[in-house]
Amino acid sequence: MQIKGVLNYQKFATFLMNRREIYISTHMLNLALWLSILCANNPVVSQTSFSNQNAENVLNGNYNPASYTPGHIIQSKDSIIDGIISEIEEDSLKAYLVALEKFGTRNSGSDTISSNRGIGAARRWIHKKFVEFSAQNDYRLEVGYLTFFKGICSQVEHRNVMAVLPGLDTSKKEIVLVEAHMDSRCESSCDTACYAPGMDDNGSGTVLVMELARVMSKYSFDRTIVFTTVTAEEQGLQGGSVWAKYFFDQNIDVLACLNNDIVGGVECGLNSSPPSCSPVGAIDSLNLRVFSYSPQNDSNLVSQGKQLARYVKLQQIEEINTRIQVPVNLNLQIREDRQGRGGDHIPFRQYGFSSIRFTSAHEHGDGSGQSGDRQHSVNDMLGLDLSVPPDGKLDTFFIDFSYLKRNVLTNAINISLLAKSPRTPQPIYELNAFGNLENLVFQGPDAAFDHRVGIRRINSPSLYFDTVLTFSKNLIHVSELTPGGNVQLHCMNVAKQIESIPVVHHSDRFLRVSNQASPINCLNLYPNPASNLINVRWKCALAPGDLFFRFYDIQGREVLTGRMKEEALVGREINIESLDHGLYEVVFSHQNGDTFHHKLIVQ
Repeated sequence: MQIKGVLNYQKFATFLMNRREIYISTHMLNLALWLSILCANNPVVSQTSFSNQNAENVLNGNYNPASYTPGHIIQSKDSIIDGIISEIEEDSLKAYLVALEKFGTRNSGSDTISSNRGIGAARRWIHKKFVEFSAQNDYRLEVGYLTFFKGICSQVEHRNVMAVLPGLDTSKKEIVLVEAHMDSRCESSCDTACYAPGMDDNGSGTVLVMELARVMSKYSFDRTIVFTTVTAEEQGLQGGSVWAKYFFDQNIDVLACLNNDIVGGVECGLNSSPPSCSPVGAIDSLNLRVFSYSPQNDSNLVSQGKQLARYVKLQQIEEINTRIQVPVNLNLQIREDRQGRGGDHIPFRQYGFSSIRFTSAHEHGDGSGQSGDRQHSVNDMLGLDLSVPPDGKLDTFFIDFSYLKRNVLTNAINISLLAKSPRTPQPIYELNAFGNLENLVFQGPDAAFDHRVGIRRINSPSLYFDTVLTFSKNLIHVSELTPGGNVQLHCMNVAKQIESIPVVHHSDRFLRVSNQASPINCLNLYPNPASNLINVRWKCALAPGDLFFRFYDIQGREVLTGRMKEEALVGREINIESLDHGLYEVVFSHQNGDTFHHKLIVQ
C-alpha cells in the first residue's frame, strides 16, 4: 500500500508539472510531492520528467533525422568554424546578462510564480529565448524542461532548461553536452530574499550556453548536441547530477560534457580558491583554466577527462588561436576543480562520462562571500553606475565581454568538432622480442582513417603533448615517432581533418634508445612567432655534424626541407617566406640519431 501511495502521488505531481508552468499552484504541487516523500519515508523523490517528449525521443535515438535536416547543409569544417567566429556577438551576451540581472535572484529556492523575480521567471525567460532561436532555424531545436523533485531550500520541484539539436547521423549515438548552472546565491546558500544577481557566477556561463544555442542551431552535425542550463548547483550539484544519472540510467553515451562556470570575469579578488591568483586587482584576459579529473591528482594517471582536456587544447592551438586576433591560452589543471570547490562536470565523471570545466584564470572570491569579494554576494553585479548623481547607465563592467566572447568561441568550435569527430581508435600495440613497443597498428574500422599521435614525456611539466605527428598509414613504426625515454603515446583517428578524442598508451621505453634518456635540446630557434626568417643556433659543446630539417604543417604534410652544414651552425637563417600563416612542427635530425622538435608559428 505504501508503494502504491507513492506512485499515485507522483503521478498527480507529474500531471500538475505538465500543465503550463505559470498556472501551476505551487502549494498543490508541493503538497503532492511532500505527501509522496512522507509515504515513501524517503527525503528524496528521484522521478524526472520531460516537458517535451520529442526532446527525450531524440536523446534516446528515436527520431527521424530528415525531420531536422536544414535546406542547405554546410559540411566543410573551415566553413563552420569561420561562420561561428563571425556570428558570436558581444552585444548578445551583454543583452542576455542585462535581462538576467533584472530577475534579482535566481536562488534555487526562490519564487517560481512571479513573472519578474526569482528562479521561475529566469528559467521561463531562458526557455523563451531557446524557443526563439529554434524558430529562427526551422524549429530544429527541441526545447523543454527536465523536471525533478527534491527538497532544496523549501522548494520541491526544480527544472533544468534544455535545447536539443538532433544529430543527422544516428549511427553516432553519443551526444555532446554543454552546460552551465543558472542559479545564483548570496553568502547563505538558501537566502532567497537577498539580491543575488550572480553575473559572473554563473550568469556568464548561462549566457555562454544561450549564445551557443543561438549560433550553432544554424548548422548541422553528426551527433546530437544538448545545450542546458541547470539548477541547484549551489546546493550540491543537483541539476547536473540529475542529467548525469538520466543518461546513465537510459544507457545514453555522453561523448563529452563541457561545463562552464565563472567564465566572464578577469579580475583577481581578495580571496580565491587554490590554484589561486595574485595580486589583488590583477587582470588576466588571456588565459582560461580547464579542470578535469585525475586519480590522486597525478598527471601521469591518464583519465577520460584529461584526454578531453588535451583535445580542446589541441583545437584551441590549431583551429582557434590561428583565426582570432587575441589568442586564448588554455591552462590544463591537474585538479578536477579548485581546492574545496566543485562543479556540475563532477557528477558526469562519477557516472563514467568524459567531462571538463572551464573557469576564468582569475576569480573575485573563494565562494565564502567575504567582504571585498563579489563571488556569492550581493556585489556579483554586471557593473557600476559611477555618475553623480547616478544616470542609470553602467560606467564600468565586472564582466569582460571580449573575454567572454572568446570563451564562447572555445566552446563552440570544440563542440562542433566533437559532434563531427570520428570514432576513438583502438590501436594494437606490437612489442618486440625485448617486450618494448615496436609498432602501432590501426586495423578494422580504424584502418579507414588517417591518424595523429601526441607524444608526451612521463613527468613532463606540461599536461599537454610535447609534440603531435600526423600519419596517413595504418602501421607506424615507433622509430618514426622519435621520442626517447619514458613517454605516453596518445592516438587519434582523423577524418575530414577532424581528430577523435585521443586514447593513450604508456611506453616505458623504446628498443632503439635502450635506457637512454631523452636528448637535451641543443637547438635554439628564434624568433617565434616569425614572419620571413628564423635563426637557428647550436647551444651544446659537442659538434653535431650536418643537420637536416623538415617543416610539417598541422595536417602532417612536409612543406619545407633542407640541410645545414656543421660550420654554419653558429648562426644560420632559414627563409620561411614560402610558408602560409599557421602552426608548424619543425624537426631537426643529425647523424647520431637524435632529433629535436620545435613548434613554430608563422604570421
